[in-house]
Amino acid sequence: MERAAFYFTHKNPMLKRQFRIRTGRQYNNIYKYGNKIGGRYLLVYIMKKETGGNRFGVVTSKKVGKAVKRNRVKRQIRAIINQRKNEVPGNNDFIVIARHHIFGVNSQELEKDFLKIIKKAKL
Repeated sequence: MERAAFYFTHKNPMLKRQFRIRTGRQYNNIYKYGNKIGGRYLLVYIMKKETGGNRFGVVTSKKVGKAVKRNRVKRQIRAIINQRKNEVPGNNDFIVIARHHIFGVNSQELEKDFLKIIKKAKL
């Protein structure tokens, strides 16, 4: 019974639909026309757009590990995006790609890397 209570009180880590990149066509467009900026643990493609605010997509390849590891890394990245999305200026689309050696890195290091990449992008 206690276990069920945890799931209902736990905050949903998923980004709201308005902040997500959803289709393969959108991803391909950003890969093709966006700027690529690398960090220690993350690689980010950024494409400027006219309106609509920022949108994010998170990608982890099989190089990161099996499904459990990949999903854990994606949850960590989404949590950082949720915390920091209002601090990122402009109207941009972001694809955040986890590098293969990301698993086991704590959230503070990932957050530092993400913020360094955003600063490097000069948005």
